[in-house]
Amino acid sequence: MSRFFKEFSQSTLSYYQAFQFVRKHKLKGFILGAAFFNLFAFLFVGVVAWIYTGTLIDFIYSFFSFPEDWEEWGNLIQILTAIFIRIVLISLYINLFKYVILIIFAPVLAVLSERTQNILNQQKKSINLIRLISEIGRGMLMGSILIGLNVLLYLFLIFLSLVFPFLSPALAVVVFLLESFFFGASMLDYRNEYYQLSIKTSLQKIFKHKGLVLGNGLALNLFILIPFIGVLFAPSFALIASGIHANKVIS
Repeated sequence: MSRFFKEFSQSTLSYYQAFQFVRKHKLKGFILGAAFFNLFAFLFVGVVAWIYTGTLIDFIYSFFSFPEDWEEWGNLIQILTAIFIRIVLISLYINLFKYVILIIFAPVLAVLSERTQNILNQQKKSINLIRLISEIGRGMLMGSILIGLNVLLYLFLIFLSLVFPFLSPALAVVVFLLESFFFGASMLDYRNEYYQLSIKTSLQKIFKHKGLVLGNGLALNLFILIPFIGVLFAPSFALIASGIHANKVIS
């Protein structure tokens, strides 16, 4: 338990080391490039979500039927319904996007992980294309596995909240922590792949160092809530912070 809390605290502090690492090794270009890629993905998925939201609103409107003398009230109800649906779906989109980046952001994270580990290990080798493609595929696969596990646990917790409503506030916190853990696990796996660990071995390392994983993922989850800046920069710094800390505690 003491190791858990030690690794947890050090993992959150590693973000400061990540900022210093980027500045010292002149990785601002990598970070800004990653931010641009992330912004493009965020806007693209956001536009698609907005279009489908409009389609959903039109579909719901088709069920509305008001008497002629209710026209003003009907218009008001439709407007309020549209606003409510937009708010709900935008909230779901922001939450969903945190999962999406684990998959669509894989190419950028793979390049950044390779570059980070080369610096940490004082290697000046160029990025191998075949290895990079392998890392991208590995990142997407691991992201999908972790998302699947997260969704299963999430559904189980929803079931518990329905059976035991008084537990709902506590379960909401548990959901946030679980989400953070899986984000941190995905970041750590990029480092593990660099050392050619199999997915099975990587998962063993992840669950052995739960404090490291949770600390990194929790900081990422909080960082990504910062408007605009969080979405653009949080994944990159989480990856670097995870790699720096993991190299110190994982043999």
